[in-house]
Amino acid sequence: MGRSKLAEDTWDALFAEEAAGVPRKVLAPKYGVHIGTINRQASLRGLLKRQTGAPDHRCKPPGGWPDDRVIPQSRVGMTVGCWRRAGARYLAGEPAADIAREFGFGENGLYSWAHAEGCQKKDVPGAVFRPTGPKPITLENLPDNRIHLRHRDRAFILDRDDPGAAFETLAAKAAALAAAGEREACASDLRMADLIRRVLIEPERRRRAAEASDREVADDSPAPPLILRAAQTPPGGAWSTWLFLGGRGAGKTLAGASWLADQAERLGAGGRLALVGPTLHDVREVMIEGPSGLRALPRWTRATRPAYEPSRRRLVFANGCIAHAFSAEDPDSLRGPQFSAAWADEFCAWPAVGARGAGETLALLRMGLRRPLCPSTAPRSPSPLHGEETVSAAVSSLSRSDGEGDHAKHGGGVGRARAQAASARGASASAPRLVVTTTPRPTRALIALRDEPSCVLTHAGTADNAGHLSPGFLDELRALYGGTRREAQEIEGRIVALDGALFTAEMMAAARDNLPSPLAGEGKLDRVIVALDPTATATGDACGIIVAGSRRRADGVREAVILADRSVRGLSPDQWARRAVQAAREFDARAMVAEVNQGGDMVRAVLKTAGCTLRIREVRACKGKRVRAEPVAALYEQHRVRHAPADGVPLSALEEELMAFAGELEGAGSLDRADALVWAVTDLLIDAPDGDRGPRIRQL
Repeated sequence: MGRSKLAEDTWDALFAEEAAGVPRKVLAPKYGVHIGTINRQASLRGLLKRQTGAPDHRCKPPGGWPDDRVIPQSRVGMTVGCWRRAGARYLAGEPAADIAREFGFGENGLYSWAHAEGCQKKDVPGAVFRPTGPKPITLENLPDNRIHLRHRDRAFILDRDDPGAAFETLAAKAAALAAAGEREACASDLRMADLIRRVLIEPERRRRAAEASDREVADDSPAPPLILRAAQTPPGGAWSTWLFLGGRGAGKTLAGASWLADQAERLGAGGRLALVGPTLHDVREVMIEGPSGLRALPRWTRATRPAYEPSRRRLVFANGCIAHAFSAEDPDSLRGPQFSAAWADEFCAWPAVGARGAGETLALLRMGLRRPLCPSTAPRSPSPLHGEETVSAAVSSLSRSDGEGDHAKHGGGVGRARAQAASARGASASAPRLVVTTTPRPTRALIALRDEPSCVLTHAGTADNAGHLSPGFLDELRALYGGTRREAQEIEGRIVALDGALFTAEMMAAARDNLPSPLAGEGKLDRVIVALDPTATATGDACGIIVAGSRRRADGVREAVILADRSVRGLSPDQWARRAVQAAREFDARAMVAEVNQGGDMVRAVLKTAGCTLRIREVRACKGKRVRAEPVAALYEQHRVRHAPADGVPLSALEEELMAFAGELEGAGSLDRADALVWAVTDLLIDAPDGDRGPRIRQL
């Protein structure tokens, strides 16, 4: 009815709310229309202006106007009763001029009244006035639930069970008649089609819509909560940044959306959150409206689902919390606002703006994280003695655990140790927090973020979420990109090297050994060592601890086998020395190889103090990392190095550091694991000491 961007059923719902008492000034912003548009649609429908309480003088009420109602357009104050008396005299045959002169209006007014009443305009005494108006449509019920319609010389038979088909047929006939110039026949078909629409189609549609609405209201309850995997759940402790690295379709968006929704429910009214994506389009279509976005979470009902306001670039939750949307293309928009928590998606895809990279944009975001997540009742900082004792206890507990570094099976390891240590130092759980979800790329900003002391890490590959993906999707990708750098980065979610690096993803894929453990049965190792790249302080780089062995293959070629990565960060020299001695006892190692550039004689001393009784070979790095690693890379190309972790935990962190050698990432972070592996392979295959080569005959 009229030209409007709203559908008829939407207008019906709007005026139903108005009938329930909702003012039009409230309905206008809710439905996105101007209040003047609502007034016009109400006038077309003959509805009263309920927002003012005044009657609508333009529409006759169902029972007709009362006799004492004064006609607003009358200049002489004519009432409805006066018009009826004047009209009755006119229809009885009295001349119109006499009646008009008596009541004080013009003759044309009486003619107009007669026309509105459907009577002929005859001013002859004794004339018979008969109703004129449009010809009626006659209906006749036929057998088999059919109806026979007739208007003038046009007739149509319709099936009551399918009025929609009859309406379409009559509309098509009317269009053909209009094209042929048959105006009267076209008008008849249109009248019958309109009758079918008003009497049969519209009431049925409204009845079904009402039933559907009742069912939705009755069933409007939140769905069962999602069951997230370990990598998708936030780590424990008082961390400040959670980095979730994953392959395509690994569930990163769902993890970030679930976490941010938890913070919104926690903060309530007055809470301020931030959503940052590569572009504003990505924020809306992926983080908010996407299949795994915030509005798609099953926890919401129709009443509690957050509403996105595109003009203000914000998502408003039902409890009053607000999440503002930002684009990494405009980092300066992050200046000024302040938040309690933030979710940054696809960090590695953030564009560089001018001379500023993704790291600078992340820094601006962090400067806005200055509102607490909740009021903290804990003391701001514990006593120094208490804090040091707690940190020492947490680190000692970690050194006795079975964690294997940053990339444990579900992404725990050092990242969770950092969170425990931060919590032990008295970090408040109400401090602002940041979640970063991304498919990794070899960028300095990502490596720097990963190596931050307050950053915890979880990891998931596409295969971990294969049950929620299209059948055959993962197999097809592996058939196309298996064993390549693209598979390692996009499917496994690992940080891989750039072109020209010493170690490539193809080398790492070829080095993975899926055979049974080499410690027993076929391919038993003849020599096992523990290689260390130590650190002098507990707050410096990680201590690289690699367990490796050597064996002779059936073709007579010796190869090295990497058995375990026990590297760890945040331990004192005595603690990492005990960890290395424990690894040597576990794998029955014959010797230790330790770099002594940092620490000098201290390295041997702490190992002896920790209970080491093995031969300790001290090595010094007098060449650059690339020069030392080139012979080892050649052994990888010759397939003489195998990755066969004895506990089955993938050596993901070690492989990422190897692929950072001689690439853009070499100076972005520490390569302690890779350094320890280079020393281990060098000792086993390149320049093994004579005492560890096995029995020898030497001429005296």
